[in-house]
Amino acid sequence: MPPAITRPAIVAVAHTLRSLREERGISLRQVARMAKISPSKLSNLENGTNRPEPMLVAYLLGLLGASKATLNRLKEIACRIDDADFFDPTGRDANLLRVGFEQWSTRVFEWSPTLFPERLRSDNYRNAIQRFDLPCTRTTEDDLVPSTHVSLASGPEVHHTFLLGEAATRPDACSPSVLDEQIEEAATVSKLLNISIGHVPASFCPPGLVEPFTLYENHAGAFAVFIRHHHGTAFLTNHISVTFYAKAAKWLQRSLTEAG
Repeated sequence: MPPAITRPAIVAVAHTLRSLREERGISLRQVARMAKISPSKLSNLENGTNRPEPMLVAYLLGLLGASKATLNRLKEIACRIDDADFFDPTGRDANLLRVGFEQWSTRVFEWSPTLFPERLRSDNYRNAIQRFDLPCTRTTEDDLVPSTHVSLASGPEVHHTFLLGEAATRPDACSPSVLDEQIEEAATVSKLLNISIGHVPASFCPPGLVEPFTLYENHAGAFAVFIRHHHGTAFLTNHISVTFYAKAAKWLQRSLTEAG
């Protein structure tokens, strides 16, 4: 179930609490007993269905042995708990929030007009685009939960849809042989996992017309958008932005042709 409150900062707090507890192999009931709160209250915090109380969150992080860096970062994020949108010039919390939002999604739609999406990239392709100084998300020691990474292993209940722009299938950022390998690997992955990959011709959507974005949806519809660019990352949950990008996703899919 998606959280009743989908504010990005609440998602960050919820996912951090759950990830730290699971990393330490402690059950929800054990932590609740140690914190002298009901298991349902802790469950609501981990699921993002309740607005977190700063003092309780700090106490729980202490019980879970969170690092000082994590405690300080959560304090910063807590100051933005009521913000519908979350802008981060450093991009350091991107993976944490992406994984958090995916936990409450039934479908994740990603539009990638010029490059293959990050999680579909082969090692050779990833190395090639790094040499071209193109943006690439990395996990760093500053991450709230260092082991957090974005993958396709979100479970069979989450369907991933990737749309590629025509420019992504041209050898502009890598050699033709690396691109051929990348296309073949993506086609293989699409047959094994709960994902679909489509190709949008430049005649329908020219490069630069629609920026890259990721849309998170549940049974009720779209509820959040992730945007990454050279100046940082943004997670949007305000109704106007989510509706705009949901319409953009539907428009792009009108031209969908299966890739690979």
